[in-house]
Amino acid sequence: MVLPVGDVNPTSRRAVVTGALVLANLAVYLGFQAPLEGCREAGFVYRFAAIPREVLGFSPLDPGELEAVIGSCAGAVGSKSVALSLLTAMFLHGNLAHLLGNLLFLWVFGNNVEDRLGRLRFVLFYLAGGVAATMAFALFNPDTTTPLVGASGAIAAILGAYMLLFPRARVLTYAPFPVYLLAFIVPGARIRAWFLIFAIVTVPAWLMLGGWFALQAVAARTSLSSGVAYEAHVAGFLAGIVLLLFLDRRRTAHGQVPFHPTRHR
Repeated sequence: MVLPVGDVNPTSRRAVVTGALVLANLAVYLGFQAPLEGCREAGFVYRFAAIPREVLGFSPLDPGELEAVIGSCAGAVGSKSVALSLLTAMFLHGNLAHLLGNLLFLWVFGNNVEDRLGRLRFVLFYLAGGVAATMAFALFNPDTTTPLVGASGAIAAILGAYMLLFPRARVLTYAPFPVYLLAFIVPGARIRAWFLIFAIVTVPAWLMLGGWFALQAVAARTSLSSGVAYEAHVAGFLAGIVLLLFLDRRRTAHGQVPFHPTRHR
């Protein structure tokens, strides 16, 4: 497994929004979700998670449908806003490893996208990317009543934008043995630090994020009942690219410098 641990891409201002999103995700999981057990946990998740059948029908599951999936815990769900669940689902996570993995990617790549877009625009970009990923997953899984939770879709949108904005930025990655040996043959990869059983390898952002996207796309086509919403990852990544290009087009139309200037020879 190759994981990003940082990048060589300085920012001009402090990543206030990225930090706030990290803290918000931690607070929701540790303060509200993790302490719950049994029906209280099931009720909390089904109330605030995005459920594809609810999203497409824009109506909560009826008591009979809830009882079919969570049994006697159905009464713990309470009233639900489907529209609000598109946002609240981004702050729920399946477990601590799921949470920390998402926050690692958000912390490494979010600060530079926030720096380029600006704080308010970055918040809207993050939320729009997450909603787009959820809607796409629902379209691919219209009858699913399994809750969709996590910030992965929104973070995938950040990854798509980062690859477009900073394709040549150097990303520091953790690579175990023997994976790090690929650094000797992969274009642009360099071993930064070597510790025998693992190494810190720098790779260009286009390679790191392009490879990540390719793996998600393959997994989305081949993984059945894996418990991971790979379709949401793919859709979020593509949504990030489309949203960034849309913002650039609007800026160009208003005579402003685009976030992603086109290079001319």
